Amino acid sequence: MAISILNLSGGGVSLEFSSADARAVREAIRQRYGRMRRRWFVLSAEVTFGGERFLFQNEWNDPCLISRSAAGGEMLERLASDLGS
Repeated sequence: MAISILNLSGGGVSLEFSSADARAVREAIRQRYGRMRRRWFVLSAEVTFGGERFLFQNEWNDPCLISRSAAGGEMLERLASDLGS
């Protein structure tokens, strides 16, 4: 499993993972935070779970979830820990 955390310059956090790990990421979100909702746009999706909003991107088959708040960043760090990174 190739999952990592990237701290962004603006203070956000990005959970980086491979397409092969997408199912494990979705399951970890469901187990820890419950149902995930997605709202698709042309190049990204707004994803909501655990009361927080995230940006999902999958450029060049390299998916990531990007936090939109400090609480969301902490959630992504917990998910990375759950997934064994």
